[in-house]
Amino acid sequence: MATDDIRHPPEHDPAGDPHRWTSVVTAIRSYLHDVAEDFRGRDLRPADPRGEDPETIADAVFDLLTRREFTYLSKARSRSYRAAIVADLIRDATAGLPLRFFYDIGGGYRAGVDGRRALSFSPGLGELLALRQITRLDRQVRAVYPRGVRFCLVVDNICARLVNDIPLHRTAAYCAELRGLIRQLRLEASVDLLVESEHFSPEDYSVDTRGTPTEVPSRAAVENVARFLGRECDVSEAAERIARYRVVSGETERRLQSRVHGVRMTQRATASTFGFRCFPGSDSRLQSGDVVLAYRDRDRIEPRLVTSQSPWAADIRWLDVPDLLPWPGTQVGFVIADRVGSR
Repeated sequence: MATDDIRHPPEHDPAGDPHRWTSVVTAIRSYLHDVAEDFRGRDLRPADPRGEDPETIADAVFDLLTRREFTYLSKARSRSYRAAIVADLIRDATAGLPLRFFYDIGGGYRAGVDGRRALSFSPGLGELLALRQITRLDRQVRAVYPRGVRFCLVVDNICARLVNDIPLHRTAAYCAELRGLIRQLRLEASVDLLVESEHFSPEDYSVDTRGTPTEVPSRAAVENVARFLGRECDVSEAAERIARYRVVSGETERRLQSRVHGVRMTQRATASTFGFRCFPGSDSRLQSGDVVLAYRDRDRIEPRLVTSQSPWAADIRWLDVPDLLPWPGTQVGFVIADRVGSR
């Protein structure tokens, strides 16, 4: 693979070694080829007949969920979620249904990662890798339970509208593209979306969305508000938006709960939701920025979340991969891992 697939020529890099860049591109393409193959190679081992007992199935699936591949939670921390999750799994297995999971993926857009604070309303590598995680879990579940899993990706776009003024037509377009990606990957049987605006309207929310600030936000909190707004804001506005989020998110949760009939999961664990990784090694929310690939060596490519606070964001290069990735767009970002550091 020629290095001219890289959007920024290698001579602009301090290392300036074209041979090294050729090996980098080759390794990244190999990694992405493996990602694509995960969606194609879905051959399954026959389910163990001993796993037909619902309790046995539930125990086995909970053990799968708590592997490091799927959660950043320790075995000890995972135990606090066991009773609720196992009860949901037993109910579905007893009814002979696919095991149902409801996985929050944000408000239907991603925060900006540069000084322009441009929001993203199209699925990217992060969403693709999250679908890969679901595919991998489904494959392993089917080894013990032939019906497999059914994931609903939860998009709370009315919350995004009421808190951050994000237009519903923009988040609806994101959802349409994500559904298109799911169809292209032939995952309709195991993945769907639960979109807040498809079941409710902003007028249904009888809450005071103005909110009452209770404290002065930190500099980091102001930055977090600004990146999800898609523009700069001052301390006063950030405080009001934070207060608004507390009110609206509670109402969103109450309304969505009436539509959730299965295991509830989020990318970051809460007191009531299990933490499911959107890609191996992740403990972050993909809606906080863009997912790129960090190159360590030819056998070690790692997805990394880049946000507006990532000091290495300026080192990201873009590689054309129209023949490898089935999404709207033909590029993937990558960075040499020795520049990434710990963030």
